[in-house]
Amino acid sequence: MLFSKKSCNFAAIKNDIMRIERLELRNFRCFEHISAKLHPKMNVMVGINGTGKTTMLEAIRIFVGAAFCELDKIENRISSPSIADDDVRLHNLESQYPVRIEGVVDVDKGLLPDKLAQWDRTLEKYGGRTKFDNSKDVKSLSKNIQSIIRDGKDIPIPVIAYYSTDRYKKEKRNTGLEADGSRLRGYYNALDSTTNIWFFLNIIKTETLWELQEGKKSAVLSMVRKVIVQCVPDCKEIKHDVKQDKLIITQANGEKVPFSSLSDGVRNVLSMVMELALRCYLLNPSQGENAPSETPGIVLIDEIDLHLHPEWQLHILNDLTSVFGRIQFIVSTHAPLILSSLQDGEILSISDRKVYNFPNQYKRRPEQILKDMNTSIASDDIEKALADYRLLIEAGKGKSEEAVALRKKLVSALGEGHEELQRTDIMLQLF
Repeated sequence: MLFSKKSCNFAAIKNDIMRIERLELRNFRCFEHISAKLHPKMNVMVGINGTGKTTMLEAIRIFVGAAFCELDKIENRISSPSIADDDVRLHNLESQYPVRIEGVVDVDKGLLPDKLAQWDRTLEKYGGRTKFDNSKDVKSLSKNIQSIIRDGKDIPIPVIAYYSTDRYKKEKRNTGLEADGSRLRGYYNALDSTTNIWFFLNIIKTETLWELQEGKKSAVLSMVRKVIVQCVPDCKEIKHDVKQDKLIITQANGEKVPFSSLSDGVRNVLSMVMELALRCYLLNPSQGENAPSETPGIVLIDEIDLHLHPEWQLHILNDLTSVFGRIQFIVSTHAPLILSSLQDGEILSISDRKVYNFPNQYKRRPEQILKDMNTSIASDDIEKALADYRLLIEAGKGKSEEAVALRKKLVSALGEGHEELQRTDIMLQLF
């Protein structure tokens, strides 16, 4: 292992945690070798299409999936993804080995005595199996989670989940899962690229019927309603209508709309927040309505701005960290408004197969984010070249021969990792 277990210098947060501190990739897809230090709360990855944002999330998905290695898989519904042959980096059409994903994870002592854990996932040859060259920590972590569940210990266990760009395009309507059962249900299909939202809708239906039968309030429904109202501004109330046998959403204007008829943006956020809250509850039912705020974990979201109206983009990050206060989020975005809303977190710019720490953009206007108004350029010629390059990008000509030539000039003068060029990379995503 290349990492030591020295902790990063981020501000301390609550106990009962699980978060990635550092990550390193070798020969994974487009990356020869990159490393990144992650923020304990919110990490936002930016970069033009094809630079590797989704690749980073997929690598992290494989890395954290190792935490499932010692769990009861229960009819293969809890999967621990591996490195595939298609994940191997090619150089001159030759596969490059070994492929390795490694990192350091900060874990609460209730889950692992040694607070800092480290492990890696490695593929050494074509057609081989993904190995755990340094697996002691993650196997102990996974065994401890399983033991906590089996023994009924009142110790928070972490939520681990991945939301791809296809998360609600291919829905699994019939999961064959019951609305009541093991805490492990919180991990069912958690790292799959497709969702099982109908399983969670069935929980809401079952809890509604239980309320009617017992004449009592359901902690599950109270929790879901509270979380939805906080994260989905257009949603005033959510309930399962027994007569229609449908989930009905009461919007801010008082209109009642079936869940299946919501706009893509509303449905996307509502589904994700509802599913994540229910995963927290299933994993830690003793926390009751506080499960979302008390559950630690790691959640990956590709294109968090997917179908989101600009007004929602301004508060989605803060809503998530406010409601799910102990979860570490790692997300990607194309939206400058998302960046301008990030107060406590890290922006990671991916460019030319490298990862750079991007300056904080909190409360800056989109045009200010896209153009650095306070950059000091040593040469008037370079300043003019930068201005011309920006104008070409804004005109939709960021890939033209003229723009490419200007970029080469700027790279020669400023260096590929220069802050200004990272900002223009963000502009390329938007024009």
